[in-house]
Amino acid sequence: MKNLLKLFLSMTISLIIILFVMDVQSIQVHAMVPEEMTPLLKSKENQKIAYLTFDDGPSLNTMEILDILDRYHVKATFFVKGNEEPYAKECYQEMVSRGHAIGLHSYTHDYSIVYRSTESFFQDLNRLENMLQKEFGIKSRIVRLPGGSNNRLRHQAATKPIINGILQQLMEKGYIYFDWTIDSKDGISPSISEQQIISSVQKGTKDQKHVNILLHDINSMKNTVKALPDIIEFLKKEGYTFETIDETTPKIQFN
Repeated sequence: MKNLLKLFLSMTISLIIILFVMDVQSIQVHAMVPEEMTPLLKSKENQKIAYLTFDDGPSLNTMEILDILDRYHVKATFFVKGNEEPYAKECYQEMVSRGHAIGLHSYTHDYSIVYRSTESFFQDLNRLENMLQKEFGIKSRIVRLPGGSNNRLRHQAATKPIINGILQQLMEKGYIYFDWTIDSKDGISPSISEQQIISSVQKGTKDQKHVNILLHDINSMKNTVKALPDIIEFLKKEGYTFETIDETTPKIQFN
């Protein structure tokens, strides 16, 4: 009798466990793709998103740029160069600690070095990668070429194959390069006025939901810093949210 009771209890417990596991699995399956989540997966397509990107830093303006971004609770993407000055080392650390994204630009930004050959480009890029990783623990696979992927050298017979080779190898090596949709024009000359920079951004946003804005973090570009608050306020007023670039960001490439 005792043996029959033990057998009955054992079978009952086993049945309860099986039913419980099946129920949990059913819950988990439904939890993976709830119907109410479907619209959210497509929501970014309808959002107005702005990517603020700064090339060529760190500079003596970087800390002020970071402070302005903090004031407006905005994150940006910095495509950096190699700069081993003490102030620059502090800037790399602050970019990361304040939650901004780091992209690779080049170590030297010297066209005669960067675009001498495909091999020279990657030697320069790897020098930047090694410095960022060794000194600051920064790893990045996003790249912006000096001058962009459709720069003037791509339209010259002697250097066109070099640029094309660089773009091909970037993809083969697992990098993603990003250009921009709006040029703020601040990189043309330090004489470009604050209002010209603001106007370039405002005009570029017309009828655009996703905008990738080219700005510069250069010692001489003081008007970029002055224009930045107005640019952010304008974008906020127009309903844009701000995001940083990573490997999942929709590609913005000239070609």
